[in-house]
Amino acid sequence: MIIDQNTKISKVIGQNERAIEAIASINKHFKKLQNPILRKVLASRVTVKDAAGIGGVSVDAFLQKLADIGMQVAFTEKNSDTTLPEITKRKFELTPEWMVQLDVRPTIDSGADPFSEIMAVTKTLQKDQILEIINVFEPIPLMNVLENQGFESFTEVHAANEFHTYFKKTGKILKTESFKIGLPVFDDFDTKMVDFGSNLVEIDVRQLEMPEPMVTILNALTTLPENHALFVHHKKVPQFLLPELKTRNMTWLTKDIEEGYVQMLIWK
Repeated sequence: MIIDQNTKISKVIGQNERAIEAIASINKHFKKLQNPILRKVLASRVTVKDAAGIGGVSVDAFLQKLADIGMQVAFTEKNSDTTLPEITKRKFELTPEWMVQLDVRPTIDSGADPFSEIMAVTKTLQKDQILEIINVFEPIPLMNVLENQGFESFTEVHAANEFHTYFKKTGKILKTESFKIGLPVFDDFDTKMVDFGSNLVEIDVRQLEMPEPMVTILNALTTLPENHALFVHHKKVPQFLLPELKTRNMTWLTKDIEEGYVQMLIWK
């Protein structure tokens, strides 16, 4: 497999796990790839080009890190010295009185992830308000998550290591990755995964024969620690399990990965 600027980071890591450390060495913002749960959420969203923008390096510099560990790469051959990502065009007007500003640089400097902080603010936005995130890179994964929740966004560079990204809700939700029976729709799957962070118990029931998947899931839920979620790899949405989850006052989200592979997130 030859890695180029359009290759997803998940594909890169799948080919060579040494890529995790190679990428993490580029920029501290990639340290979260060392967390296996967050890696499953984030790496599937981001291409090499996106990651280079987040890390503040050129695409070829990023690819060179992969080449250094023996991976086959296709350089862009543009010979560009720029280290800034391609910034999106302005999509809406910025009205000062409707701006809500959030500077996440102190949070990042402390070593924490500002994702939950940002998502909490998005839930308080009123109609026509615009969220301005000040960051040290263009938050492409965040932009993808919020796009699915009905936000438009664009980024402007104000100075070195100072990126201002603006979000405005359009009301057009692109996709909802949840399943419910009489339950409210919560945040999308990836958002909730990151919210739980390391408070996840992971099981894979894809190789089990019926009724073992349902039994295994219910047994895991009985020992699930407080404030944790069960992260399930399944072959399909288990329709017979859902009424039982409702009886137990559990909440769940599902996400179709590919044919014969569904992920579930279950919590109380």
